[in-house]
Amino acid sequence: MDLRYALSEIRKNGSNVHWWRQRLLTNVVSKYFKTYREADSPPIHECDWDTLIILDACRYDLFEECYPEFDLSGTLSKRTSLESGTPGFLRENFGDEDFHDVVYVTGNAYVSTLLSSNQFHDVIPAWKDNWDDDVQTVTPEAMGEVAKRVAEEYPDKRLIFHFVQPHEPFIGEKRVGIREQSAIRQQALGKEAPAHAKRKPTAFEQLDRGKLTKQAVWDAYRSNLERALPVVSDLLTEIDGKTVVTADHGNSFGEFAKPFPIRVYGHPLGIYIPSLTEVPYFEYQNGERRDITAERPKSRVSEDMEVANERLRMLGYAE
Repeated sequence: MDLRYALSEIRKNGSNVHWWRQRLLTNVVSKYFKTYREADSPPIHECDWDTLIILDACRYDLFEECYPEFDLSGTLSKRTSLESGTPGFLRENFGDEDFHDVVYVTGNAYVSTLLSSNQFHDVIPAWKDNWDDDVQTVTPEAMGEVAKRVAEEYPDKRLIFHFVQPHEPFIGEKRVGIREQSAIRQQALGKEAPAHAKRKPTAFEQLDRGKLTKQAVWDAYRSNLERALPVVSDLLTEIDGKTVVTADHGNSFGEFAKPFPIRVYGHPLGIYIPSLTEVPYFEYQNGERRDITAERPKSRVSEDMEVANERLRMLGYAE
């Protein structure tokens, strides 16, 4: 690190406890976990499924609390995610390997920016083609429609449906932490957007700063999952074969990064604590298993990286 830059940042942010926490999590805590933590789960592609539904940022305890209300008949167990954020999840589970028997439908633009489309038989960018400008995300209902269409188009492929929910923005019945629409609109139009320091904080940043209560954020988080689960339930009975519902990582509501006395909010990378790595693994089988065949990747025009990055900024992943 450039010493002059480091000193400049300390002078500018030295009295900001939230800034220090993020620096410690990134430069100390995550390095500790990467050094001493031993992964006890196989990559998700090695698990037994025909269809994989990924609920972005869904904690195990949240899913366990909600799923009985939505008639999801199946077997729930707990899985330890290999990472605490989507970029790490993609890297650890897929890396640079090829999965030409898989079609990946994603509402999360990271899949298109961090993985090569040629790794899979096909990648369907719902984050680009099914974006809802009113709520600044891909709704679960839109994802469900794309999922059904893709399941009909590719009956002999393993399918991955990567939902955005319950990750922010919270678009369920209860909503908190919504970003200014003007800023999002400026980004969507490719115009200059407010600098990081001027943007409205996310719900988890507001929780960290005492501007929102833990209960208010949890209720909105739960409401976001509740909006997605009816779509998930529908897909379980619509798509043949064995379906697994899981998550890439969880969310932290101020739990300590043990053994460090540092509280964690949201889902920073490399922080392997239960609130971030304990995720659901829900198994359901509908009829006979599908016969899966690997084929050469479909030829697709490369995705517009700038559009992908705009979508990520809107979702709060990047600034």
